[in-house]
Amino acid sequence: MQAKLPLALIGAGRMGTVHARVLAGLADCRVLKVVDPRETRAARLAERLGARATPHLEDVLEDPEIAAALLTTPTPTHAEVVEALAMAGKAVFVEKPLAQSLEAGRRLVAAVERTGVPAQVGFQRRYDPAYRKAKALLESGRLGRVLSFRGVGRDAGPPALEFLKDSGGVLVDMGIHDLDVARWLVGEVQEVRAFGGHAVPELAAHGLADTAVAIFRFENGAVGTLETSWYNAYGYEIRTEVVGEKGRVHIETDRYPDLNVYDPNGGHFPRPSGFEERFRDAYAAELAAFVQGVRAEQPLSPTPRDSWYTLRLALAAQHSLETGRTVTVPAFGGAL
Repeated sequence: MQAKLPLALIGAGRMGTVHARVLAGLADCRVLKVVDPRETRAARLAERLGARATPHLEDVLEDPEIAAALLTTPTPTHAEVVEALAMAGKAVFVEKPLAQSLEAGRRLVAAVERTGVPAQVGFQRRYDPAYRKAKALLESGRLGRVLSFRGVGRDAGPPALEFLKDSGGVLVDMGIHDLDVARWLVGEVQEVRAFGGHAVPELAAHGLADTAVAIFRFENGAVGTLETSWYNAYGYEIRTEVVGEKGRVHIETDRYPDLNVYDPNGGHFPRPSGFEERFRDAYAAELAAFVQGVRAEQPLSPTPRDSWYTLRLALAAQHSLETGRTVTVPAFGGAL
């Protein structure tokens, strides 16, 4: 019987906690260490996983027993930490976005490809059952030539202001998932134009648009739109639609579970409270794929190279939002 994959969890914040819940239930891996400079937080998560807490990345890099690492630290640290992990020969799962800038992303991709370590980026929607069915349907040709794409992504409320200041903007932090899905389902985007607005005064005071609409044209001639926001009064909402010559595919999960309750005040149904609940199965599937892929030495997806192009699209859209100009995506930052 093949041994369990020994790994480390680097980052004990919100996403580290989300992934820890999945890791605790995966039979094919075991978490040896949890790394976070906030030692109390690291210790709390390590105790839940039966692991050892440490504030030092070197404790992972120098441990020959650890074969892989999950990285959920702030985006500006991704390139440096992934480079170090790759040089140490550790397989890497890194949360989106790939990096804070295209140049940092290039460094990350180069380090992974130079060392040959297995690497996967956390775009969990590619592992969601509904999105995977949509992908298969489109690839089968059943809908014919794709004509248009529409994405809607609204969060119930923004993260902390200190996080948002370094997030890259709403189209990088929130919209990047929808933009990755657009690339994955339809193809590369040729040009994008974005417009922003404000619903939260505190964010407006810091020059942060919390609401945005992006309009784009794909290289294959299809057109698309994205509506995204950090604030939505009625809660978390994700929708995706692709229209083809022969029909359309529509992904929407408003009811979770699929239950209606009726009382004297009318009809009511529970909605997903946030991304953790809506994409619970997807998070489990993507980490299972990472663990199994590393153990079996099989290709991982999406790769850092693929994800660099999603980062370029998100940064181009954000640049359009901030400048009011249409951006030609292939010319924005060049290519890898």
